[in-house]
Amino acid sequence: MLMEKYPARFRDFSGLEAGATTISSYETLVVDGLFQTEEYARALIGGGYPAVSEQKREELVEARLARRALFDRDPAPMIELILEEGVLRRPFGSWEVLRGQLRSLAEDAQRDNVCVQVLPMDRGLRGTYAGDRGSMKLVVTKDHEHVVYLEIEDQGILVSDPPEVSQLDHRYAKIRAQALSPDDSLSLIERLAGEIQ
Repeated sequence: MLMEKYPARFRDFSGLEAGATTISSYETLVVDGLFQTEEYARALIGGGYPAVSEQKREELVEARLARRALFDRDPAPMIELILEEGVLRRPFGSWEVLRGQLRSLAEDAQRDNVCVQVLPMDRGLRGTYAGDRGSMKLVVTKDHEHVVYLEIEDQGILVSDPPEVSQLDHRYAKIRAQALSPDDSLSLIERLAGEIQ
């Protein structure tokens, strides 16, 4: 079964993600796994620590790519992604891998059920910056439950307590408000994809 190929910390969340009606993700270091290309995922997983065997790396890449079926599920979930601008500039494997990832991200951003935004690197110069606590994923399940998933140093944490979820949801909303518009974000992604040598 594919779920067994996921890291243990991710398995509980993977079931929630697969059936979600809404997925909202804020990423600070790497492109969200749902959006990763095969080459980017392979370079990222293969370069991590502790190192994994080639067989395990390929299993993890296969499992990660299988998540992309969510984009075309019927009914399709609403998928939001906010990326720190630094993510768009951080290569894994090679500059060519990053260029391919950015092109794929630009294509995904144009899907009807997807919204991609970029939180600019200079956001903190405006005096407020809501993204300082790290990455998070918020999901709304088909039963209208709201759950937040956090990953910290190989630990997967599911938050379902309504007051805690509400606080994280408000933080996510503030991050979204501080990010570039979807159109400006797409323009930046496309520009960076064209600039990378």
